[in-house]
This record gives sequence, C-alpha cells and structure tokens, in this order.
Amino acid sequence: MSAGSIASSSYSPPFRVVSKYFITAIGSFVFLALVLLLHYDVITGHHFQPKVLALNHIAALGWISMIIFGAMFQLVPVVLEAPLYSTRLAEAQYWIYTAGTAGLAYCFWVFDTGWLLLVSALLLNLAVILFAFNIYMTMKPVPRLDITGRYLASGVLWLCLTALLGLLLSINLGSPYLTVDHLRYLNLHAHLGFAGWISFVVMGVSYKLIPMFTLSHDYPVRMKTPVFWCMNAGLVGITLTGHTERNLLFYISALLIGVAVVMFLIQISLILKHRVRRRVDTGIKYSAVAYLMMGLTMILGLFVAFADAEDIPNLTIAYGVMILFGYISLLISGQMYKIVPFLVWYDKYSSKVGKESVPLLKEMINEKSAETQLLILLVSSFGAVFSLIFRSETGALISFLLMFAGALIFLYNMIYIFRK
Repeated sequence: MSAGSIASSSYSPPFRVVSKYFITAIGSFVFLALVLLLHYDVITGHHFQPKVLALNHIAALGWISMIIFGAMFQLVPVVLEAPLYSTRLAEAQYWIYTAGTAGLAYCFWVFDTGWLLLVSALLLNLAVILFAFNIYMTMKPVPRLDITGRYLASGVLWLCLTALLGLLLSINLGSPYLTVDHLRYLNLHAHLGFAGWISFVVMGVSYKLIPMFTLSHDYPVRMKTPVFWCMNAGLVGITLTGHTERNLLFYISALLIGVAVVMFLIQISLILKHRVRRRVDTGIKYSAVAYLMMGLTMILGLFVAFADAEDIPNLTIAYGVMILFGYISLLISGQMYKIVPFLVWYDKYSSKVGKESVPLLKEMINEKSAETQLLILLVSSFGAVFSLIFRSETGALISFLLMFAGALIFLYNMIYIFRK
C-alpha cells in the first residue's frame, strides 16, 4: 500500500467525515495550550484538583482521542480494504462525543459533580459504544486481521474499559460508593487510557505508516507479536492490581509494559534502518523524536510506579505533561503533517489533474515553520517538566508560553494545508 492510497482508496470515507474530527482536535489543542498559559500558576501540587482534571480531559478527549477517531475512520477501511460500516454513525458520534467532552471539561473546571457531570460521562460512553460498534462492523467481514488490525482492535477494547471506568468514577464523585480510594481508580483510568487505548493505536498505526512513508522493506518483524502480548498482559495485570496496594503482580505488570515499549522502539529503529528513502522529511522527524520521548516517558513511568512519587513535588503532573506533550502531541503532529496533505490534495485536486495546474504534494506543507514547531514543542515540554519538578513558576510560564506558540504554528500550518 502506498502513501497516496490513504486518500485515494475506494474504501476511504468522505473527507467531510474525518475533517470535522481533525478541525475540532486542532482547535482543542490551541485552546488547551492557551488555558495552560493563562493558568500556569495552578498547574502545581496534587494531580487531583479541578482545573488539572479539566485540562487532562481536554487533552485526552478533545485533542488526542478526537484526532485518533478521525484518523481511524480514514485508515481502518484502507488498511483492511473494507468500507467503513456507517458514515452516519461516525457523524452522530462526533456530535455526541463533542457535547460530552465539553460538558465533562466544564464540570471538572468548576467541580460540578451533579447531573451535568453524569450526563456528560454517559454521552461519552455512548459515543465510545458507537465508535466501537462501527469499527467492529468494519472489521467483521475481514477473514483475518493482520498485526495492525489486532493492535487497533485491542486499542478499542481498552478504550471501552477506560470509558466505563470513567463513568463509574463520575458517579462516585457525586454519590460516593467506592470502598477503595478514588485516586487509585483514577490512576488506573488514566493508565488504561494512555497505555491501552492510545499506545495500542500508536503502535498499530506506526507499524503500517512508518514503513510506508520511509519506503522500508525487508526489515525483521519478529517483535511485533511479543510487543502485542506483553502490552496486553501488562495492562491486564495493572487492571487487576491498580486499585489495591501495590504488590508483586503490579510491579511485574509495569515491567511487562516497559519491556513492550523497549521492543516496540527497537522494531521502529529496524524499520527506519531499512528505509529506502534516505531523506527524512518533517513528519518522520516528528515521529522519530516522539519515539525517543516515548522511551523517556516509559522510564519516568517506571520510576513513578516503583518509587514513592509523593516525596517529589509535582512529579505526577510532570509525568502527565511528558506523556501529553512530549510524546503523544509530537507524534500526532508529525502524522498530521503526513496524512492531512494527502487527504486535502486528493479531495481538492485529484479531479483536476490533467485539466489545470495543481500544486505538488510537497507544496502543501510549510516545512520550515513545521520544523520550528517541532523545536518549540520539544523545548517547552522539557521546560515544563523541569519547571514543575523544581517549582519554578517563571519557568512554567515561559514553557507554557512556548507551548502556546507551538500550537499557534501548528494551527497556521493546518490552515495553510486546508486552504492551499
């Protein structure tokens, strides 16, 4: 499968279906960076506080998951060579999910634990059910899922569990019923979302897109399956023990996830080593840096799991910043610089080829500003992490200012692509 087939495949859904997810996600990213800048002084202390909860959910739901939904609606039919089961469900999911995300973020910001929080959580769970059903029905006719399909299917299963646990936690905030500490379930909820839902999708999509974009061939693939099972085994162990006192099974499970990440990064390095296209473009530069940040995030995550994180100020918040901005946002930005130009070019110009002058694909991207964004986001991520750990409000202000500048550059570049 070539890179161009992402857009041109007959199995691709209409561009309007995925574009609204992308546009909303981009807007959420800029809004998130702006709020972080305006409220830099409250991003401190324990992670269980209203504004931190609101910002985490804007990032995880409005920015990251929103863009993953759109990407999966585009990529899953192409990868599986099967049409998306229902574009109407995808449209309905968008509006339900957007309403639920806005409601949940607002409720956390003002810490309203009443009926609106519950309704928002129910809307999000309904949207997740629609998404899971749509993807399941799309995958159902496929005789045998390849490794990417299995990763994506697992990611959707972990998403469902993450959403359900989020609903139960929302109920507990308004009408406490849990006999175990709420924070333990909250931490489990966060890790199932990032290690289960998001990282499984990242891994599965990376196995497909990185070889495609770099024209890699004849590279070893022996680690793909062990990574899959190590990640799932680790997540099952975390699920069984994450709400209790940490025990041997918890530590083994955390190590399994760490081993899986290491094997994944080795697999990615083998793919890049066997690339035919020696020139590394902007999107691949983003991805390469993001994979390195993924490794650093894994190391920090193991430290949080094995050490007494409460003794280090702001460590869990810094850990969250590293995940959201240092790892996932960089990777998403890089993939957007690869995928969106294909989609926009095909939607606007494919019917005009041979009839009138159309831009080249490389002309769809302002690479210089995109590389500037990469540097800014990288510096701001490290700056925010160190500023939080060393309790520097000035450092946090400068870091979040840079992060907002990076988000504005990303917005400008996406507008540039969409309007080209």
